[in-house]
Amino acid sequence: MSKFLLLLGPSGVGKSSIIEELIQLDSRFVYISPFMTRPLRDGERNKVSISGEKMDEMSERGEFFVINELYGVRYATPRQPIEQALKEGNFPVLDWPISRISVMTEAFPSQLYIVYISPPSIEALQQRLASDDRDIDGHRLRSARKELEALGSFRRVGVYDFEIVSEENRVPKIAQTIYANYLQQFFPQKP
Repeated sequence: MSKFLLLLGPSGVGKSSIIEELIQLDSRFVYISPFMTRPLRDGERNKVSISGEKMDEMSERGEFFVINELYGVRYATPRQPIEQALKEGNFPVLDWPISRISVMTEAFPSQLYIVYISPPSIEALQQRLASDDRDIDGHRLRSARKELEALGSFRRVGVYDFEIVSEENRVPKIAQTIYANYLQQFFPQKP
């Protein structure tokens, strides 16, 4: 049985790059494209931009598991691609906010593998956020600090299965480590 891979971690830690690398490692990984109520950024792929009204209509039809709001934008997680990937034995993968983890643990009680991606330091994360001009008002960095301060309590209650540090220029190695742990967890080698 395949498992749904959730990547947690603060904004700017490299979750999107790691997901791209995982897909290169194994074509069974299927990125679950979120729907969102903002326009796509230059070069942004694998997300679906829709109006708030359209999101409300789709939500009323039950097409989403949940709608999250982050930095004034609504993001919706579609049901059909997740269910289809699991049915076909593929590995759905999505970056997800740790503050909303209960939504997924309730929807997929025995079908999740959850990885937390930590920055090497708050200073490194601050540099990453500043380099892409997406944190002009400092909100993302404040949210990241708050999340990282709460991380100890998440560790104690076992919110995630595996944690890894996202070091600069190590995306392929990080993705390979996540992939190996994912496979070992759910497809262990027989003696």
